[in-house]
Amino acid sequence: MANEQAVLTRILAATDGSERAEEAVGRAAQLASLTGASLDLVYVIDTNRPLGDAEVEPKADAALRKGEATASKTDVSVSTKVVAGEPAEALLEEAIDHAADLICVGPDIGLLGGTVHVGKVAAHVLRHAPCSVMVGREAGPSFPQRVLCGVDGSDGSVQTAGLAARIAVAAGAELRLHHVTPIFAGDEREWTLDDDEPDPIEIEPAAQAARTAGVRPIRGRALGRPEYAILETAERERVDLVVVGSRGLSGLARVLLGSVSEYVASHAQCSVLVGRPGADRHER
Repeated sequence: MANEQAVLTRILAATDGSERAEEAVGRAAQLASLTGASLDLVYVIDTNRPLGDAEVEPKADAALRKGEATASKTDVSVSTKVVAGEPAEALLEEAIDHAADLICVGPDIGLLGGTVHVGKVAAHVLRHAPCSVMVGREAGPSFPQRVLCGVDGSDGSVQTAGLAARIAVAAGAELRLHHVTPIFAGDEREWTLDDDEPDPIEIEPAAQAARTAGVRPIRGRALGRPEYAILETAERERVDLVVVGSRGLSGLARVLLGSVSEYVASHAQCSVLVGRPGADRHER
């Protein structure tokens, strides 16, 4: 790697044996393999839906064996654990107890029966996690190949861009930094900066962080709703990992637009990592 800062050290992946959970386990294993992080697979027995031991234990064992088989496609060593509780809260407690710096979840059941929206477990983890969270979706064997990071010039955005850059360096992936100026009416626009153009003030600190990490980013700008612009760029450029900050916009813009990160994580067709670099893992 280009610097000594660890990309990720401990990844926690939730599984229930479902197809969507297995996609998340696969993405978690690929990131663990790239970064040298440890990987913990967790199955949560939902105490709100009590079942007899004769039914619960085989189901948990089968889900964890399936997760181990998925992870075995990489060179990562895996630990497994069964816990009991409300699924989302149990995952958050495990992340705190084990100082995880990334929780990886699948979109679970989805909202309104949709194919890309996240369900209540993933949504709760996204909002309340003490660390970064990735909603893992289907990807190729070389995940990630194209990384898109939304930036806004804030300190948190710079940290998130640094995380995205270190992942891109570890994977040998392309990195795009994208800044969107919010507008509520008028024509939306999007453009890519030429290599010889100077960094705009909103992109400069993130671009410098990326270069320090060892990658020369593609820099893009847009006018429009940030969440829509990020999703459109991700789809057009065939991005397989979007990285966004956990705070999104602030002030009136946040009230009017809602959480950009939650919207992107819910609606993207690729994996989305909501970054909280340096977050205190012992408070939430």
